[in-house]
Amino acid sequence: MNRTLQFFILLLLFSSCRDTRDKTIEHSVTDDLGNVFLFSEIPVRVISLAPSITECIFYINAENNLKGITDYCDYPQGVEKKVRVGGMIDPNTELIARLNPDLIFITTEGNSQLTYKNLKELGYRVFVFNPKTVNDIYRMLEKLNEIFRPEKGSETLRRFSDSLAFKKSRDRTFAGFISVKPLITFNSNTFINDIFSGCGFINVYGSEKLDYPSVSDEDLNIKNPDYLMIMINSSPGLKEKLNEEIIKRFGSLKSVRDNKIIYLDESIFSRPGPRVIRAMQFLNEQGD
Repeated sequence: MNRTLQFFILLLLFSSCRDTRDKTIEHSVTDDLGNVFLFSEIPVRVISLAPSITECIFYINAENNLKGITDYCDYPQGVEKKVRVGGMIDPNTELIARLNPDLIFITTEGNSQLTYKNLKELGYRVFVFNPKTVNDIYRMLEKLNEIFRPEKGSETLRRFSDSLAFKKSRDRTFAGFISVKPLITFNSNTFINDIFSGCGFINVYGSEKLDYPSVSDEDLNIKNPDYLMIMINSSPGLKEKLNEEIIKRFGSLKSVRDNKIIYLDESIFSRPGPRVIRAMQFLNEQGD
């Protein structure tokens, strides 16, 4: 065997050992409660108790490590192959035990403190996310990338970041609603508002004390925003039905008179996940 061939064989062996070492070396990742998690190896039996986290895990191509999801996880394609472990606030602990997870992900907004407490008491490692802004969504993806170390993870993060690197200057007000009966909006402390803020829209209810306050029809008429932004699901005929009701209830609003009623896919706008890119692109396409 000549020296050149020996050199390349040794180089390949060295690279192989280095790759293995990099994937098993102990490192730490801190969740949004400030808890430090040490990882000596990549977790391979993971449960996600929030649709947004499930979408993030799929986005960074770590779905093979995802064994359990909630009944509400419906995106992207491939979630139908995962085991369902119940709801977000009432997961089935027996099903969770059968999956024997080495890590469980939850959110502060979608899951309850009782769920967190129960899972911790059962001895599970529970990693908590609390995204409040679009940048927090990026940081969530970044932490998941640190935990799972998927192939081309850094490239995926860079692509996500590049997709958010745009701003549109506007001076237009809006009122956004996650419910019409009753009227429930959101303030500036929510990640939903940060989507609109990043696209140049000004929330007339941004200064409300509650994150998701209920407001009156009279107050909306006084605020008189330039746009009405309403989240809806995909139920057949819902958009047409709501449109009739809004015209009847708020016909004097300039947003209604100017046909500035915009309906938003709630599964995209209400989840702090990677589809925030699509949400911002949609808003930026709206005329002034």
